Amino acid sequence: MSPGVAGRSVMRVFCTQAAPDDSGLLQTLAERPYLSDSTDWADPSGSSTSGDRGVAIRVDVDDSRQRIDGFGASITQASAYLWRHRARDPDAMMRALFDPVQGIGLSMLRQPIGPSDHVTRPYSLLGRLPDRRLHGLDFRQEDAEILPAIHAAARYASGRGLRVIGSAWSAPWWMKTNGSVLGQWRAWPHVTGWLRPSCYGVYARYLSAFLRHYRAQGVDVFGVTPINEPDNPQWHWPSMAMTPRQQARFIARYLAPQLRADRLGDVRIMCWDHNYSTARYPRGSFVETLYAERGAKMATAGSAWHYYGGSPATMEEIHRRWPDKGIWVTEASGGDWGPRNWRAALLSMGGAIVDMLNHWAQSVVLWNIALDERGGPDYYYRREALGHSLNRGLLTVGADGTYRRNADYFALGHISKFVPPGSRVVDSQVVGSRTVDPWDSTDARAGAAGLRHVAFRTPDDERVLVLVNAGETARRLTIEERGRRWTVLLPPSSLNTALWRPDLSPGSVHWGE
Repeated sequence: MSPGVAGRSVMRVFCTQAAPDDSGLLQTLAERPYLSDSTDWADPSGSSTSGDRGVAIRVDVDDSRQRIDGFGASITQASAYLWRHRARDPDAMMRALFDPVQGIGLSMLRQPIGPSDHVTRPYSLLGRLPDRRLHGLDFRQEDAEILPAIHAAARYASGRGLRVIGSAWSAPWWMKTNGSVLGQWRAWPHVTGWLRPSCYGVYARYLSAFLRHYRAQGVDVFGVTPINEPDNPQWHWPSMAMTPRQQARFIARYLAPQLRADRLGDVRIMCWDHNYSTARYPRGSFVETLYAERGAKMATAGSAWHYYGGSPATMEEIHRRWPDKGIWVTEASGGDWGPRNWRAALLSMGGAIVDMLNHWAQSVVLWNIALDERGGPDYYYRREALGHSLNRGLLTVGADGTYRRNADYFALGHISKFVPPGSRVVDSQVVGSRTVDPWDSTDARAGAAGLRHVAFRTPDDERVLVLVNAGETARRLTIEERGRRWTVLLPPSSLNTALWRPDLSPGSVHWGE
């Protein structure tokens, strides 16, 4: 069975359940004692089982879809600072995130190239003066603070490996039209920071130099995006604007040739790296315009996406039109600006991740692995926005050095712990009294009254089915695969992961405590 799942049984189901008053979690990735198929059941919160005896989910492992490349988050400079300087037990913190047995088995990182919005102070990989030959490239900040955290994470993820996607928030100030690492000036918001056309070549060498440094340090560099959120230049933190035609030209004529010249031709170039939809580029139009440029399309492995705006159905449409191009979700974050811990965050993020995977995402990468109680360290928020970020890491590191696992940790962990890289998403359909095609839209996936689900086949032929019961009552349903049937019981407001092998006999179920 999967890491952390000992012994042989017909099926095992692990559960995380939110308290109905949103005060915390009643159980986390826990397995309950055996429960017979015919036993009447009541959940710990006292709700009765809803009457869904006619609803079944049919898993078809022969209908194989996208390959999974990894699940993870980002070790920002802020996260690395907390790990190195505040965490009371830094090893336990990394184990909780990256160990597939004692933690949730994260296997992918998206690493900022230079400063992001989560830093303790501003810094640069280059000196203060323009340096087109890049003689002043300085990776001491990475070597001293961030790479040690990545190496620690990789040690715990060794059984699965740890892949890295590099993404810059901004080019160095002198490469930009506004002369700032910020996307705009607060006093002159109409002055946008674009990459100077004369600096396309040096910016490509800058990105490649970062990736070469990481690879020289033994890091598995998987991919790179030209810029984070090219349609979101603003004065709160480092950012840079790019149009699709500018990005197409940069990728085809500069970045791809530079990576090949530096023996990084296997690094996947991912375009866009922004929301499902923005006001200027609705429903994937940025990617559509970039792919219309033949050279850029050929040089690009696929597109990267964030979940803050629009619908994941955009990724479905992009896949339908360009099925040979990859699709990766590279950023999704929780925070007090959205659904808060615990119930709302658990169900919202859990449902969002399921929807991403049902719409062809090959990875799901959340934002910071760890932040403090106020969503920091966050230098740029405090200086420019005069407040804290309100973002939420997978972990919250307290002033006393202890850490707390947040709802987002469990929402991702219900998949990342049990689904290693190399797994495949497979078809799962709601059948019976309410048959729906869950691949049509996000809403259809919740066709059985708040029930969302996604299924996988792992490299060692294990089946994994992740279920989100967002309802306020318990659910009884049947899982079917190749003529076998299992009855499972899902608590209200819960995430559940079922695991089984094809060579085991059907029967009753274990599930979360």
